Amino acid sequence: MKRMSLKISLKTTAIASLLGVILITLISLFALPRLTTQYSLKQFLPKDNALLKEDEKTRQTFQLSEVQPFIITAKVKNDNGDWFNPKSISDLEQLTQLVAHFPGARSAISLATVQGAITNDSGLSVGPLLKSLPQDKWKSESFSNPIISPTLISKDGKTASVVVNINRLDSKEIVALRQNLEVTAAASLPFADVKIGGTPAVQTDVSALLQKELKNFVVLGFIACFVVLSLVFSNFSPLIISFIIIICANILVLAIMAIGGFPFSVLSTTIPILTTVDVVSLCIHTLLRYAEEKKALPHVSHEQLVRNTLKAIWKPNLIASTTTMIGFLSLLTTNVPLIKDYGVTAAISITVGWVVTSVLMLPLMLFLPGAKARGWAWAKARWGLYLFRRSGLWTMGIIIVSLGLAFKGQTLSWSAKLFDDLPQNHQVRLSTETIDRELGGMIPVDIEVSGPAEAWNDPVLIKKLDTLSNDIRATQGVGSVVSLPDLIAAANLNHSRLPASRSSTAEIFFLYSLPSESPLKNFLSAESSKARISVRTQDLPGNQLHSLVEDIRLKTETAFPDMKVNVTGMGSTIHHLNNDLSHELIFGFWQSMIAIIFVLMFVFRSLRWSLVACIPNLVPPAALLGFLAVSETPIKPSVAIIFSIALGLAFNNTVYLLERLRALQLSTRSKKLDIEKTLWLEGNPCLISSLVLLSGFSVFMASYFAMNRIFGFYMLLSMAAGLVGDLILLPTMLKSCPWLLRPVAWKKEKVMATTGAVILAFVLIFTTHDSVAAVPPGITAEQIGKEMSSRITTKDESFVAELKIIEADGSSKERQMQIWRMSPAKKDHSMMVRMQKPADLKGTALLATLKGEKEDKWIYLPSSKQVRRLTGENSKGGILGSELSTEDFDFNRDTSASTTIKKELEIKGSKVYVLESDVSSTSPNYSKIVSYVSAKEFLPLKAECFDKQSKLLKTIEFSDYKKIAGGKFRAGNIKIRNVQNNRGTEIKLTDFKINQGLKASAFSPKSLSDD
Repeated sequence: MKRMSLKISLKTTAIASLLGVILITLISLFALPRLTTQYSLKQFLPKDNALLKEDEKTRQTFQLSEVQPFIITAKVKNDNGDWFNPKSISDLEQLTQLVAHFPGARSAISLATVQGAITNDSGLSVGPLLKSLPQDKWKSESFSNPIISPTLISKDGKTASVVVNINRLDSKEIVALRQNLEVTAAASLPFADVKIGGTPAVQTDVSALLQKELKNFVVLGFIACFVVLSLVFSNFSPLIISFIIIICANILVLAIMAIGGFPFSVLSTTIPILTTVDVVSLCIHTLLRYAEEKKALPHVSHEQLVRNTLKAIWKPNLIASTTTMIGFLSLLTTNVPLIKDYGVTAAISITVGWVVTSVLMLPLMLFLPGAKARGWAWAKARWGLYLFRRSGLWTMGIIIVSLGLAFKGQTLSWSAKLFDDLPQNHQVRLSTETIDRELGGMIPVDIEVSGPAEAWNDPVLIKKLDTLSNDIRATQGVGSVVSLPDLIAAANLNHSRLPASRSSTAEIFFLYSLPSESPLKNFLSAESSKARISVRTQDLPGNQLHSLVEDIRLKTETAFPDMKVNVTGMGSTIHHLNNDLSHELIFGFWQSMIAIIFVLMFVFRSLRWSLVACIPNLVPPAALLGFLAVSETPIKPSVAIIFSIALGLAFNNTVYLLERLRALQLSTRSKKLDIEKTLWLEGNPCLISSLVLLSGFSVFMASYFAMNRIFGFYMLLSMAAGLVGDLILLPTMLKSCPWLLRPVAWKKEKVMATTGAVILAFVLIFTTHDSVAAVPPGITAEQIGKEMSSRITTKDESFVAELKIIEADGSSKERQMQIWRMSPAKKDHSMMVRMQKPADLKGTALLATLKGEKEDKWIYLPSSKQVRRLTGENSKGGILGSELSTEDFDFNRDTSASTTIKKELEIKGSKVYVLESDVSSTSPNYSKIVSYVSAKEFLPLKAECFDKQSKLLKTIEFSDYKKIAGGKFRAGNIKIRNVQNNRGTEIKLTDFKINQGLKASAFSPKSLSDD
């Protein structure tokens, strides 16, 4: 009777669960129409970033619109000549005037309507430039005017553009305006190939493609998963169960996104695939466990088998879903709203998938026939026997390969382009390439040059700015340049191109102030203290664009040394910000790892078990790092995000294997670790669920977007690496090193495997730490200085130095001494040197102090017990007659000097930064110092010191660095060569002691006589 009641209760619960989920799913359908798609070039930019705030200041100063324009490009067909004929210009003028009045458009400009001022015999003519000129001068005047060419007409005269400035519009209004522009432009210019470009066009086209791609992903994902299911099970009930759960889970996830206001972006198109593969993976593990239970207990009722299965599988399913969810939740640590939203929606997807699967499995398994697995699917994974025969070799082999890939991963490529994600041969891609190639470039860079009020009324400064603009215009990679002198020249009020007096300049500025929409405000601040140079570059790889921007900055600072230079705009910020974010995402997987360790500690109730679970999951990040470096795949946030995602997914198989191993261990009195049986039972289910993930993410290889195809490929790679880690490395490692989970006797093979595992963990940790310490592309001299300072700076120190002083004729003498140094503040340094060898100089001591720009020296002579001050020329010599000065030994060199990065070199396969420091106002001996700094360790390798006449005085080379207490570094060898007197000094340094709390009293003339 009790059993009957329990049976009725179980069925009642099952029916209620099924009806409840179906009802909630049907209600959720009403929320789906609220889903939107979104695409923007700035989606991966962090919130409240200092660089973006600088951009905002520039926009406010020069009244620049935040809304990017549509750009209509029209290329005349081969048999129609060029644009410089009255009929074509007339048609272009009509189109420009027409689109300027479209709903949502603020203004429009083209070659046919661009304004100009022409002085002739009849007076000053102001209006459309071409109407003020004879036709035979159209080409020459247009091509010579930077405002017109190449922005409005290409250099060959065949491609013209109409720039349509728009108001702030919502997505529907932008789509409507784009459609109107496309139809109108094609009808108005039948003799030309017309395309719609610009940032708004990119956004509308990509949003439409995202909607289409989302549908394709859902269909292909279903097909891929059901193909795998049909290969695993021989009856239809598993397919029906999985289909129902997938539909319900996806609808609920999409409804939550719609209600929560999460739009579909390039990233979140993965959500339906993620939901589908997660659900199918849970279904496979559950249904295969049912097949296992049925085989083990053939006489037990179907209801009891379902109960046993769900009781055994709920915990592994929960842990696997939790570890996956943690991988996505780690994305919440970033300051980018898009990535945070993706982390939240992906975590919701995993959670909903687990909840729906757990709730629906009971009724669906109860009322449908039991799952029948094909023989190969539920059979023991006997392929593991081959692995166990050479377990140590397998372990060492995988670890060695992983180490190699991890080391290679230190040379990642940061050469991504902004628009290389757009679909090949698509209209918006072709238009973007046309603008980039023929119409002045796509990437804006703004240079702001600031001085005192009314500074830019000075004709001398305007001429300098004009020269600089021409210099930048001739730089490779620059598409177009427009600056204040170009506007002044366009006014053409004087016989010369530029005004010769302040009064002439004022007249031109007044002329530009008359229209309500003066272009002058975009290039000159209200008080005439700031001028803007508008540069547009081609869509170059990130590292090349960074070098180009820094070159432009250097040219501007050189041209205006007494004025403040600020460089902003997309070209100066977006790659730097993306690279920063990519570094954070790549090496942020350690956050996920730590969180997963804590979760597994509670699950297994053992720190040892949770740490062991992490070892095989170091293989995917190592593989990703190595293959990204080998393939030179440009790193973007959309690629870097794979690391956190892959880690969460990789732990799935680990959890199932270790949970089964734990259960087998607890079921035996001996607490034996039956690794072989664990792999036999869980090997095939883990392999099959991984195949589901592989098949699901493989659909990304059919994406329109290169970014999604790259994402799919590296997801497949990471999951394949995860399989290697979980199904080969983990069991063979535990076979060879069972002491990892319980103490056993050591053997040679066990030592090999264990050592390899430890090395893999430490190398990955230090590899990532080194990479994090390395400042990403966009590095500044200040950042390098801070990195060097953190490795070198101490308050005081002492060491033994062996000097070899080499004279100009080649003869030499050697000295050994004890040196104490203290630097309590900037421009306050003291050094005491006491001789140890040769014997006849033993006890001789030297004290040198440098306070501000004043350097004093005292010497102690033990023979006479006298302390004497060195004055005049003697005080300017090196320490004890060497070429080493007190300033050279100053590891805490004053950082207030103006320092710039001159270039980057590769020396003996290593990247080196070359820095130039202007120390003329801070150094008593030098005017500038050129330093060569390792880009990896941020330690100086060489310094070139120039005297006060800016001539090279000496070179200093540092080598044989040693790490000492407090994480500081010191060179073991220093070589100094004076190029002016041909003397040299070689120094060997040992016995370092730092931060001993030395007192100022120890560096007084009196202390010299204290032996």
